Amino acid sequence: MRSSLPLFPEQASTFAERVDALYYYLLSVSGFFVLLIFALIFYFAVKYRRRSEGEQTPPILGSIPLEVAWIVIPFILVMIMFVWGASLYFTAFQSPANAMEIFVIGKQWMWKVQHPEAGGDR
Repeated sequence: MRSSLPLFPEQASTFAERVDALYYYLLSVSGFFVLLIFALIFYFAVKYRRRSEGEQTPPILGSIPLEVAWIVIPFILVMIMFVWGASLYFTAFQSPANAMEIFVIGKQWMWKVQHPEAGGDR
């Protein structure tokens, strides 16, 4: 699928596919709720419009199961996003077991790089 879409850059890391999957999940959840909210606004604007000057709309009573649902469902979706993103973050910033340590100090107009095996500045 990605090869047919020229909008996305080439994947340049080992975990880029997982980051892209998280991005598509965030995009699809956001798009779903944008469309749902737009449709509900349009539906309720038509359903509860005032037809005459003296007409009153019937009172809307609350529903505990509905209140719980629209607290729990977004919480679950956001926790999925958080856990997925946090796991990708820790994967991205965990160095491999055989990684070589190089000490770098950034100054205003230079970089000071010290390689532990060379024993000096470069």
